[in-house]
Amino acid sequence: MADESRAPGTGASLDGVRIVSLDVRWNTGAQTALGDRIGIAAMPLVRDRVESREHVVHSNQPATPDETTRLGISDGVVEVDLAAAPADVERIVVLAFVQPRANAPKRTLDEVSSLDVSVRDDATGREITRSGNLASAAGPVSALVVAEVVRGDAGWRVEFTGRGYDAGLDAAMQQAGSRL
Repeated sequence: MADESRAPGTGASLDGVRIVSLDVRWNTGAQTALGDRIGIAAMPLVRDRVESREHVVHSNQPATPDETTRLGISDGVVEVDLAAAPADVERIVVLAFVQPRANAPKRTLDEVSSLDVSVRDDATGREITRSGNLASAAGPVSALVVAEVVRGDAGWRVEFTGRGYDAGLDAAMQQAGSRL
């Protein structure tokens, strides 16, 4: 298990990892209605753009067409096959978001008491690193980039980001050049 949690803006190497699992967990306390509205999404980016809406992984699109980025079996898990990821994919952005509901008040991620990410080697189950509580820094946003899996000259690494969007998943996707 990782020795300590990491703050936004920090990360860890994924050297030697073929498939990485990012387990996003949240606690809403007694606010079960809020907990039922939280979802996760992942977007592989090429030159800071998502190729198409089919490349945005979420509950209604559980994998990219090549299945290198996909939702895991458990709720809140994103799996990325680093060894098979297309060569032009520079990063995979993982987000937590509050799903909007018609005739319901807007909810935000700062209402969550805890939101964190555990990063594991899928082959061994070994925890590589984990984030600190990202909810405490979220502010009144309805989507939050919780982690990015980034390809660099030295290989893949994970970075905890904490960048928020007031207009939810749609705003994050628009910045990446797509819409649901």
